Amino acid sequence: MAKPNDIIQWFGAVRGQPVPKFITGLRGTGKTGILLWLRDRILSEGVPAENTILLDSDDPVLRRMMTHEQVLDHVFGRLPSDGPTYIFIREAAALPGAEVVIGTLAASQRREIFATSSSRRLLDCGLAGYFSTRLAHYEVLPGESDVPPTPDLARARWNEIFLNDVLAPNRILEVSIAGRIAGWLSDHIGEPLSLRSIAAAVSPARRILSPHTVESYLASLEDAHLVEKVLRWDTDEEWVQKTGYRYFFTDPGLRLAHFGPAPDNEARRMALNRAWLHLRRAADEVFTTSGSQKSDFISRTEHAYTRWKLNEKGVLERLKAGNTGGKPVPAAKADGGPEKRR
Repeated sequence: MAKPNDIIQWFGAVRGQPVPKFITGLRGTGKTGILLWLRDRILSEGVPAENTILLDSDDPVLRRMMTHEQVLDHVFGRLPSDGPTYIFIREAAALPGAEVVIGTLAASQRREIFATSSSRRLLDCGLAGYFSTRLAHYEVLPGESDVPPTPDLARARWNEIFLNDVLAPNRILEVSIAGRIAGWLSDHIGEPLSLRSIAAAVSPARRILSPHTVESYLASLEDAHLVEKVLRWDTDEEWVQKTGYRYFFTDPGLRLAHFGPAPDNEARRMALNRAWLHLRRAADEVFTTSGSQKSDFISRTEHAYTRWKLNEKGVLERLKAGNTGGKPVPAAKADGGPEKRR
């Protein structure tokens, strides 16, 4: 979950900007709660209730609408006659013609738009591309509750994400293979992986999956933001390597409740996953490491690079902070997952 101070800081930074503001993330991470908090925050400033409009894609009225014209007519009929209007849209990408709806509403500087969308839906409908360089984005990363989900709840949540964000949009028919790959990643958190090694491990009897096929299944899991691929930083060469990458789960609690512990080194694997997620929330980029320097991760924040290591108790320790010295770094975002903020 996002920290309250982070939300306040982001809200203050983007408030008043003439661009749509999107809050994205995995299903069940609290995006709707943030959206409603933003609305309450604006109302607490004295903005009249009639100057705020909440559009919920699950509203039966909206669900019966089939075109963007119908949605726009519905919104324009509710616009106040005076003052700025704040429009809050839950699961904006589910609206018919979402990019046209939001583009039309955002055309007026008297209207400010805050919207949520699951990460997969945002990418599927083309909203991110349509508003390229013209949107503000806050990604909500999963957080572990003090009370972990029950096995039944975890299975239900995993199955919902797996069906709606992995299988359906990618038209995956071999469900067992997709599930087997996800389970194999769960058992090998923190290990350097290759497409061939994964293919050899998960291929069904009398059939060998190609590395390209495995890569497509992994991409579907990444697109749904169930896992992220993390590139390696060679600490000797001071360079990003695009082989031997590792996968981590964006919601380690959900992973543990659904798949159970790994057959070996579970405590170390879970500690590595939680450490990566902690750094992922705070840094611009996070890498795993290889080379003679004994560290587990390197994080980058505004050209400052910091080495991190898990001690014997599973506590993340800072080893060394430094500067790249002007050396170029390949853009890992294209391969390593979404940015936290834009």
